[in-house]
Amino acid sequence: MDFLPLYSHLELARFYWKMVLQRGDWAIDATCGNGKDTLQLVNFSLGGIIGLDKQQIAIENTSFLLKKSLQEDQYKKIHLFCTSHIHFPSLAYNYPIRLVIYNLGYLPGSNKKITTVTEDTLKSLNAALELIMPSGLITICCYPGHAEGAKEQSFLVQKVQELSSAEYAICHHTWPNKHASASLLLIQKKNSY
Repeated sequence: MDFLPLYSHLELARFYWKMVLQRGDWAIDATCGNGKDTLQLVNFSLGGIIGLDKQQIAIENTSFLLKKSLQEDQYKKIHLFCTSHIHFPSLAYNYPIRLVIYNLGYLPGSNKKITTVTEDTLKSLNAALELIMPSGLITICCYPGHAEGAKEQSFLVQKVQELSSAEYAICHHTWPNKHASASLLLIQKKNSY
């Protein structure tokens, strides 16, 4: 038998996006950072993408990457907002959202002291659980290698354990032989409950 590669948390998240997304769906990148995940979402022929980040530099970086990488008609389907992920814009409630993604922690290449915050992430997750359509998916990349990231992952895992198994299917991918490595939390809303 050939060796089966175990994907990184980001590769694995993208694999799940591909499994759940359908042509014309809408997705939210709740922490768009430098725009790499937002750009990946464009590959799925979505109806639209909503990108959020609380740092203006992140929105600028994302916009720059997308403008240089995409055709104009593709770029028009992306709506960027400089706001915390606790504030999904009203636009998000006008469309069927199939996917909400989070890549927690800090902005790569920027101030590592500015991170996502546990309390905000939990509030945002509550809103995302209500927002996603049946069979919709939430992916959360956690980074427990710094204090706030460890707290965030711990509270998120505790929160999802409280969710009804009749309403949500939940999986937490970890790499136990890599100390404090990133992990991937998946929450899928079931079709009926």
